[in-house]
Amino acid sequence: MKVLLLGAGLQGIATALDMAWNKNIDKFTIADYELKKAQAVSDLCNQKYGDRSTAIFCDVNDFNSMVELFKDFDVVINEVNYYYNCKIMEACLLSKTNYLDIGGLFVETVKLMKYSQQFNDAGLLAIIGIGGTPGVTNVCAAWAAEQLDTIESIDFFCGCDDWGQNENFEVTYSIETIMDEFHMKPIQYINGQYVEMEPRSGSMIVQYPKPIGEQEAYYLMHSEQATIAESFKSKGLKNCTYRLGFSKEVLDTLNFLHKLGFSKQGTVNFGGRDIKPVKILKKLMEIQPKDPNATINDCDIIKTVVTGMKEGKKIEYSLEMICRPVQEWPELRGAQVYIGGAPAWAVELMRTGVINKKGALPPELCIPPEPFFAEAAKREMYVRAVRTELLGSSDWDAAKKKELIDQGN
Repeated sequence: MKVLLLGAGLQGIATALDMAWNKNIDKFTIADYELKKAQAVSDLCNQKYGDRSTAIFCDVNDFNSMVELFKDFDVVINEVNYYYNCKIMEACLLSKTNYLDIGGLFVETVKLMKYSQQFNDAGLLAIIGIGGTPGVTNVCAAWAAEQLDTIESIDFFCGCDDWGQNENFEVTYSIETIMDEFHMKPIQYINGQYVEMEPRSGSMIVQYPKPIGEQEAYYLMHSEQATIAESFKSKGLKNCTYRLGFSKEVLDTLNFLHKLGFSKQGTVNFGGRDIKPVKILKKLMEIQPKDPNATINDCDIIKTVVTGMKEGKKIEYSLEMICRPVQEWPELRGAQVYIGGAPAWAVELMRTGVINKKGALPPELCIPPEPFFAEAAKREMYVRAVRTELLGSSDWDAAKKKELIDQGN
């Protein structure tokens, strides 16, 4: 299988290292507008694992060149900014190339789903949103859905913290996406309807496993709600929400940047040029001097809670993945290992024929959960599931109140 990785950024590095490590994947190509960046990632892969990759230039604004480039590959993994997802997907369709991306922040994801019939007719597969979250979370939801007769709610949570040492300000995924999330009104699926909420509303304390423990989380615009609500509507799904939490230090910094205007969606005149503020922020973060004493010790915990009925009894499944740095890739944060790793796991399952559906589909409709979890476990990313049911009662509301200090009074 000939693979083209489009984008050599924060997640592209992780995807490339994963594919280079996997000897079953043929020699692959890394493409980026900044050829030096693509070459640096390729060199790192080749130093660690032998002659495994090559680097080339690609400008995603040049549609015709993309189409010609993609014709030489079986699959394109798109890891450039989600703004370009539709254009890249259309290029894959014309070049008859399979497609994967790592998320479209709801709005773009909805657009991509409309290509499903065209991809199906062409005998191609586009997996929409196969990163960490969306991605792993969707597959977790699919596993739980298989265990239930009907589904009432699917709630997603992601908790983030970092105990590493670094003089620089760094984030675990695109600062452009984070600033968009701070600005956008998050769409949630409540009582069978899509509802627009206020940014960072819906705050609640979430209990994660160690090492994060309790952390505040709030509503966020995300891709899961765009597909999950439709995928499991036939099972009676009424509610689907997504909440994210950061450490207080990181959240305070992001709030400060937001208030300064870096999440502004329009452009400002800077040095005679109209430019989106977050582009300046991104560049400033990229040119920070490297901290020679920096250490990596981060953690993301993704949690998928699915509630429904099985044989007339209410059941809750909670699936969690604790994402920490791993021994194989000391240069990567734990967040990169699962976000950038997930598309590489999917490509391996496409190679072996385990993933074999056609169309433009979200992960929950085309990725068999347990083989996918097995690939994750090979990279020290483990999914664990807990089943909860009430014994001797069916009053879940009363039981949940016992978790509150004031018991809801």
